Amino acid sequence: MKRTLKITSIIIFALVVISNTPPVQFFVLDRYTYRNLDDSFRFEEEPGSLYFKTCLSQFETFKREHPHNPNKTLYRSFTIKPWQFWEWWQYIAHPKRFTLPYLEPTD
Repeated sequence: MKRTLKITSIIIFALVVISNTPPVQFFVLDRYTYRNLDDSFRFEEEPGSLYFKTCLSQFETFKREHPHNPNKTLYRSFTIKPWQFWEWWQYIAHPKRFTLPYLEPTD
């Protein structure tokens, strides 16, 4: 019984670790989308890319180029799914992306 539990634990741990490596994440990550309140700024990260810094930079540029736009808050328009263990590394390595306020996506 102990041997089965140990093997099962090792397999589960290995699955979580392997699924959080960059080669695997390229294929399994969701798209991260961001926008401001009136949708005058939108940014979408492709699956497997880590361009959150680019998003922040472009949003700062947008605010400088549109100083009269009152919507100066960046929102994430993707939900956080903690049961998707293959995204856990993203939560640890890039926490700011997940602390942005949530706004329902528009189509």
